Amino acid sequence: MGTFLFLIAFLGFFYALVMLILGIFIRGKKLFRPKLNLIILGGTFVLAIIGATMAPTTQTAAEPKVETKSEEVQKDKLAKEQEEAKQKLEKEQAELKKEQEKLAKIQAEQLKKEQAQLAKDKALAEQKAKDLKIQQEQQAKLEAEQKAAQIAEKEKAAEEAQKAKEKEEQRQQALKDQQEREKQEAQAKQASPPASNDGGSGNQYVDSNGQGTIKGSVNGIYHLPGGTYYNRTKNVVAWFKTTAEAEAAGYRPSER
Repeated sequence: MGTFLFLIAFLGFFYALVMLILGIFIRGKKLFRPKLNLIILGGTFVLAIIGATMAPTTQTAAEPKVETKSEEVQKDKLAKEQEEAKQKLEKEQAELKKEQEKLAKIQAEQLKKEQAQLAKDKALAEQKAKDLKIQQEQQAKLEAEQKAAQIAEKEKAAEEAQKAKEKEEQRQQALKDQQEREKQEAQAKQASPPASNDGGSGNQYVDSNGQGTIKGSVNGIYHLPGGTYYNRTKNVVAWFKTTAEAEAAGYRPSER
């Protein structure tokens, strides 16, 4: 209402001012009466003051409506922003959850690979330990076999040495016995007359110990002391005192 009165006062003031100016320059016309124009000018001025006085009240009364509408707009805008923020937050949370699930999946796969690698390394270590144990057992077995072979070889060498020693002792003893018999035969030869090849002779051929000195060779021939082959005969298998004993044992006399 104040705005309307202020507008009428403005138009009236403009009209009265124009008429007043025209009335000053154009006289004699009823339309341009100065007094009437002054009254109109004064009235419009009063209306302008009244309109100006009423305008703030009307505007103040209208302001709450503008403010209410602005608040609604602000509320709608705020609600929209909150909804957008909520949707954005939900989207970010969904993406974060997706990233977390992806990361968890990657970590699970990595853990699975690490566990598989650990199991593989463990199996490899166990296989190496097993191979090492087998190798050590084989090495120990080989060393034991070598040691046993060395011991057996040493025992065999010792046995052969013992046999060689015994054989040498037997040879030395046989040589000693042979020398003793030859000595006895020489003594018997000096003490007894030469014997004949007569099978019926009862002469005894003995040494100083009473042992027979007739040699019975391996080829079935007996040799009397003083005979051609007596000293050459080494393969003696029997000794006899008389030719009768030698012939009774299956020996025949030597031709020389």
